Amino acid sequence: MVRKFRVVVNGKEYIVEVEEIGSPELTKPQQVQTVVSPKVDRTEARREQQVEVKTVEVPSEKGKEDEKLVKAPMAGVVLKILVSEGQKVKVGDKLLIFEAMKMENELYSEYAGEVKEILVKEGENIETGQILMKIS
Repeated sequence: MVRKFRVVVNGKEYIVEVEEIGSPELTKPQQVQTVVSPKVDRTEARREQQVEVKTVEVPSEKGKEDEKLVKAPMAGVVLKILVSEGQKVKVGDKLLIFEAMKMENELYSEYAGEVKEILVKEGENIETGQILMKIS
């Protein structure tokens, strides 16, 4: 069955023919209603919509709550690790140097604390978002 529609795009009118494909016996009929109204006040619609937010506490292991994860900002290769496990670091201290996109990049600490665990080795490939170190 072929149906004709009038469509207006950017102020220009088009006549479009649409053909229904498939047998009505084989497919369930679906009702689709599309309403296009450029004069809808979206802020009014947002005010009417209410969202219920629930806070769920996830139990954590003792000592893990203070642990901060240092993640790789981009993929690359670790060239040099500048800290060791047990070392105290401050915000802004250099943690490691890695190569990404043929450039050497320095990774600085966003946290103050003690390097608890180093999860990578020099020469190892890293991926974006990979956990490199844990600081507590």
